[in-house]
Amino acid sequence: MSLEDFRVRVASCWSLLLGSAFLALAPARGHAVEPEVDAAWKRHEIEFTYMGFTTRYSCEGLRDKVRLLMSASGARPDFEVSTRSCASRPGQVADFPRVRVIFHAPEIPATGSRVAGDPTPARWRRVLLGRHQPQDLEAGDCELVEQFEDRVLNAFTTRNVASNINCIPHQLAGSSFRLEYEVLVGLHPAAGPNPAR
Repeated sequence: MSLEDFRVRVASCWSLLLGSAFLALAPARGHAVEPEVDAAWKRHEIEFTYMGFTTRYSCEGLRDKVRLLMSASGARPDFEVSTRSCASRPGQVADFPRVRVIFHAPEIPATGSRVAGDPTPARWRRVLLGRHQPQDLEAGDCELVEQFEDRVLNAFTTRNVASNINCIPHQLAGSSFRLEYEVLVGLHPAAGPNPAR
């Protein structure tokens, strides 16, 4: 290869790198930032009993997994998840572990109605629940995600829900879950106590 050919190749590589960097920094077309909407915080209280065939949890294990799902779904940071009526010893697997979830989530007041809770600006956010999304969600959490969708998710303001959940009782092989949705998230959380630890 001649020196001139080498220079031409180097110049071409630099052009490609600079072009790629420019495209990466440019705003993506068709992915405009969602505008803020006027919403109000609404308080929710849910008693959640897990009934699964494949994975079993201790009361504390269920509490931690539900905290993960609540945080991923945009509940106001002062939400609380506490164990309920847990007869087993701490850390011991329970037959039907139960938690109480108390949280605030924004909702859009109906046209012409008064704001029922503290007002907050809000924005739509995309959420994906799947294996390792978020990090601590595992294949064995299939039934939990399915029950979360059925019994908790409807307390949030959501849209474009796409659910592909196939939990096979008593086996992990073949079970899969992917729950995708957009959820309304408050942009300025109201002051409140920290979540229970």
